[in-house]
Amino acid sequence: MEVALMLRAEHLIPLWLTIVLFVPLLAATVVLLVRRPRQRLAWLRRALMVLLLLVVAIRPATPLDTEQTHRMNANVFFVVDRTGSMNAEDYDGDTPRLDGVKDDMRAIAGMTEGSRYSIISFDSSATQQLPLTTDAGALDAWIDTLTVEPTAYSKGSNVDRPLSTLLSAVSEAKRDDPESSVLVYVLSDGENTDSQESETFSAAAQFVDGGGVLGYGTAQGGPMKTTGGPDAGQYITDSSGARGISKIDEKQLQTIAQQLGVPYLHRTEPGQDLSATMEGITLRSIPSTSSRRAPSFEDWYWIAAIPLALLFIWELGEMTYRLPRRIERTDFTRSGSEGGP
Repeated sequence: MEVALMLRAEHLIPLWLTIVLFVPLLAATVVLLVRRPRQRLAWLRRALMVLLLLVVAIRPATPLDTEQTHRMNANVFFVVDRTGSMNAEDYDGDTPRLDGVKDDMRAIAGMTEGSRYSIISFDSSATQQLPLTTDAGALDAWIDTLTVEPTAYSKGSNVDRPLSTLLSAVSEAKRDDPESSVLVYVLSDGENTDSQESETFSAAAQFVDGGGVLGYGTAQGGPMKTTGGPDAGQYITDSSGARGISKIDEKQLQTIAQQLGVPYLHRTEPGQDLSATMEGITLRSIPSTSSRRAPSFEDWYWIAAIPLALLFIWELGEMTYRLPRRIERTDFTRSGSEGGP
């Protein structure tokens, strides 16, 4: 009785549409149930199916306790280089640099578990791929599918490409959530290929409390494979026909780190220490103040859905059983007509 009092309707479709659809259906099955006594069992079954489907459409549910959730007091921004050079094979031996990026992003997420995360990626353009969220699953999914931009779309790159997007994102986070630390991680090889000087990241420093610039690649460099198009998987060649080589620009990366006021770390293999990026940062649990948190319910429509499925299988079986018999009677009648005088 207590559960019944707590039930409420969370309609799968608007109420007016429920009335328009189900009132005529239910009326038709009741009329046919009365007017066709020889098929009474079949129409009783169908009337019950309509009623059960109506229960599913109404979606009875029990509201769950809306306890205030908590999160950690950090907003973590990943600025990820997706240019073709991040496919160069000189990380941890001959592994693509992007593999190192994925490994470090997962490690950072582990260090800051429960924080809010955002991803800004850049190649020929820069976009915020993931707005600030506590959904670690969304972060994991993005990391799992991370690739470099298709080679054919590359138009030259510069490490300052995400600057305006980053500046807007961190300033907004600091304004809207001043009690939380802003951690910025720039993951790149620092290589510019557009022959332009990079703009300074200094304007963002006032909003940054921690993080780091993580560099990938070696001074010797590594070859890169193309992505996308008919030549995908083949090594990129230079004008002489030799394999093109991409080299890390550590000076560029160190400059960005100084401008942001965070440490620079050269990443050469999985599992390297990242604790320097958290110096002075103390993570603690704080109440989540998100006004967009979706209400939570425990659904009960599945109780009606189970017998509905069984009745549907019964109905389908009856139709399948009757179909061959109808064909046989039709063929017999046609044969009699053809053999007549």
